[in-house]
Amino acid sequence: FSNLTAIPDQWARLQSTCGRDRVDLLYNASRWRNSSLGGAGQVGCMISEDRPFIVQAFERIDTATEGSSDALDGVVVIGAHFPHPSRFNESLSDDLVLPLQLALQSVMEASATSKVVLLADTNEFTSTSSDMITSYLELPGNTTMSTSLEQTCCFDNGFPTWGAYDRIIA
Repeated sequence: FSNLTAIPDQWARLQSTCGRDRVDLLYNASRWRNSSLGGAGQVGCMISEDRPFIVQAFERIDTATEGSSDALDGVVVIGAHFPHPSRFNESLSDDLVLPLQLALQSVMEASATSKVVLLADTNEFTSTSSDMITSYLELPGNTTMSTSLEQTCCFDNGFPTWGAYDRIIA
């Protein structure tokens, strides 16, 4: 959970809402800016009216040489709230992540950026590795870096060992 009463001036927010579910992606606007290229950002729902996502290409701002083409380095950032798997101890099916896969491929192509960071409530069990998530999202590259699989779900049942839902993956 997070409670924000104000966002510091240098921070900006992107939002995606599906039904009553919302994803907020906060970023330091003094260090990053949304890519100015057409098609370099998309929002959507992983399933009808539920499970929002944001896929946004960012350009790094180099304050020493801002405005120079050498000052930019890009990354695509995904903020998402994944659907629950249909059965316990099973991973998501391809059809549930298809809208996110398509948006990611489109933004990567539009921005000519292959560096991707996923920040998400994946609703995946501890038995699902971050490499598996990388694979079914078709993230580029051969190496996956991820936060450790911590017990982040759920407060109402004592954070059982199977609940490693919240992850950062690059």
